[in-house]
Amino acid sequence: MNKLAFVIPYYKIDFFEETLQSLENQTNKNFNIYIGNDKSPNDPADIISRYAHLNITYQAFDSNLGTKDLEGQWIRCIDLSKNEEWICILGDDDCPKENFVEEFYNILPTVDEKGINVIKAAITSIDSHSNLRGADLLHPEYDTSINTFWRDRNNQTHTSISENIFRRSCYEKIGFRGFPLAWGTPLLAWMDYTEGGLIYGMNNTQMCVRSSEINLTRVNSFRDQKDVGEAMVYEIVFSDYYDKFNDAQRLFLLKKYHAVLHYYKLKNKLPSSIFYLYGKYGGVKAKLFYILREIKWKFSK
Repeated sequence: MNKLAFVIPYYKIDFFEETLQSLENQTNKNFNIYIGNDKSPNDPADIISRYAHLNITYQAFDSNLGTKDLEGQWIRCIDLSKNEEWICILGDDDCPKENFVEEFYNILPTVDEKGINVIKAAITSIDSHSNLRGADLLHPEYDTSINTFWRDRNNQTHTSISENIFRRSCYEKIGFRGFPLAWGTPLLAWMDYTEGGLIYGMNNTQMCVRSSEINLTRVNSFRDQKDVGEAMVYEIVFSDYYDKFNDAQRLFLLKKYHAVLHYYKLKNKLPSSIFYLYGKYGGVKAKLFYILREIKWKFSK
């Protein structure tokens, strides 16, 4: 039985055939593909028909969901899948390297032995012409999801959805958090699925993650949702994972949250005031930083 499901929430046709071709090129074909068409204006049926020899299940949905609830679109696409133990949500313009599935099965015994629930492949960034945009982004072989989050907030790593493979059992038990635009969904889901524990870094293969004008335009079009999602990331971390960080880290994350609230004109949803938390994590010096920051913001309008 195939243990891996590639779930593709489809909307953009521009690079879709490249995505299917990358699955055709896999050296190990022990996987199933599930494609959910989010009422795209571009019908992919002809392209899909050219890859009918792959294990593809295709569903054209009657309504567009992704523009208002991207997580919901992911969920209904996952619902198309069967009982594969592992799920990879693959962007409709991203491309796994040809040994991606082979490496997944190679490391699976180790992952199972250690009870790891999330696998993160190395990332290769590509542009709209499929040209490389820089060096591969590698991950520690074993890293906690807490440290992965910390490195992400410090711009030491990058997180998208396509490079990750996660256990179905964890997804079915916990699900997603309900982030608008799914902004923050991967980072928080991996923390939830691992309970702050280990993620396996699969560095002998890469997921080619596309960065193009199409992607950037979409994010900019839904900036307000992204802003709310960014604030939610910190609110959940302070609520559910407070004890996983030391005071210096909490202060760093609080400063990030404080800046998000200011620049996006959002309200604090933590049970304590921002000023109080500055003092709690950083003492008098941190309180002074808060006061000076507020003064600077007030007079820089």
